[in-house]
Amino acid sequence: MEGKKEKDFIATLRAHGLQVTYQRLAIYQTMYFSREHPSAETVYQLVKKKFAMISLGTVYKTLEKFYEVGLIDKVSPITEVARYEAKTGPHNHMVCLQCQRILDADSTVEDPTISVPGLDGFHVLRRQVVLHGYCTACKPSLVNSGS
Repeated sequence: MEGKKEKDFIATLRAHGLQVTYQRLAIYQTMYFSREHPSAETVYQLVKKKFAMISLGTVYKTLEKFYEVGLIDKVSPITEVARYEAKTGPHNHMVCLQCQRILDADSTVEDPTISVPGLDGFHVLRRQVVLHGYCTACKPSLVNSGS
């Protein structure tokens, strides 16, 4: 993780009264360098290689705390298992309906005509646009099966 990002991570933890630990740093680095949108179980398996004594519960609690303070986002478009990512800037997701792989869309889908009536002062913190379809790996199997 580049120096500025690590300093931002540490500053964010401290600003929210959270202790900076090697386990938290390892969990965040795993998220930061992931090209996928891993589940807590996947993060646990990866971090466990460095910290054999870490528990799955610790990983779950840490990911939820990171989400609460805005260090990561939670993506759970079609499964009951939450998936996480360190890319928190505006972007959209593509979800394969067959393999459930989640990919970042190269471009952002924006529709200025969408309006939300009756917000009554509601302050939006996050929004997601999820595109459902089939990834390049699954699409050929659908064509061959006649779907």
